[in-house]
Amino acid sequence: MGRVCREIFEDAVDSCNSIRCTSFTNCDNIRCNSFRNCKWWNVPCHIARAACVVAAAVARAACWVARAACVVAAEVARIACIAAAGIALAACELVNIVLDVIGFIIELILSIPIIGGIIRTIINWVTEIIWRIVGLVDFVASLVGIRPRKKMYFGVIVPPVTPIASDADIQRQVDAVIDIYDQTCNIDMIFTGICHTKVAPPETPLNIACDAGGFFNDWWLVGSYFEFASATCKFTDSFRRVIGLGAEIIVFIVQDVTPSATTNGCSFGSTHNYVVVEAQSTDQEFVAAHEIGHACWLPHDGDPNNLMNDITPFTNPTLTNLQISLVRWSKHCVYF
Repeated sequence: MGRVCREIFEDAVDSCNSIRCTSFTNCDNIRCNSFRNCKWWNVPCHIARAACVVAAAVARAACWVARAACVVAAEVARIACIAAAGIALAACELVNIVLDVIGFIIELILSIPIIGGIIRTIINWVTEIIWRIVGLVDFVASLVGIRPRKKMYFGVIVPPVTPIASDADIQRQVDAVIDIYDQTCNIDMIFTGICHTKVAPPETPLNIACDAGGFFNDWWLVGSYFEFASATCKFTDSFRRVIGLGAEIIVFIVQDVTPSATTNGCSFGSTHNYVVVEAQSTDQEFVAAHEIGHACWLPHDGDPNNLMNDITPFTNPTLTNLQISLVRWSKHCVYF
């Protein structure tokens, strides 16, 4: 949750820094432009010219004084604005630390095998349905082409097992996620980083079955592991994951996704806040983007060029209008 505080603070500071004195910028242009062609014998004209020059000099000096006062006032206002934003940030961070601690405690409970897994599944689906209902107008607007910029957070957790994908191969998947959703959905995919967790998985090799067995295994030790690793590795998103809105999608790197040799990623949709991918150098670079699509309710698509084809395209994948609207409608996709 704290990331929202920092984003708001940064926007506020940008606004504060835009406070500038934009007045009295043409003081040097104040000149006496009258009575320039006085004849030598026209004494009144010369007197008027002298008075005009003096008046212009006085006005110019007054302008400079006003300019200095304006600059000082603007700087004081800018500093006060930044100080107020800092105070608001501290208050916001304090509130969010409390909320994330509460979320962390809840996640520890949800990491208990069986009972925690069942409750976790129920919470994920309830929050998904609630936020879909809340965002129904936004979904309809997206269908007709009204798509203001939205944002979605995602991060990567790498378990301490070998062999495992390298950070370079993971970054390849990350870059593809950012590019495809930016270009097709007008979504700013904000990457929160790669976390190399010290929490060891319950079994090695870390193989995940993308079938009914894998779904129900999420209620047992592996699912508990993913929940606990998320809570400890992505603490600042704890409360968001509990309430669902704007929850970060976590990409877990695993050693193998089954049942087939060509399966290199898996998602169980709204049941989980995470997806799993192998992220090997030989995999298509859009595997993580494909699984994130599943997490946002996108089913497989028969078009070989579509991101959601069961064989992920190697280059330039597409999304349909309905798919774009479904992704933007997800509880993970927010305006703030």
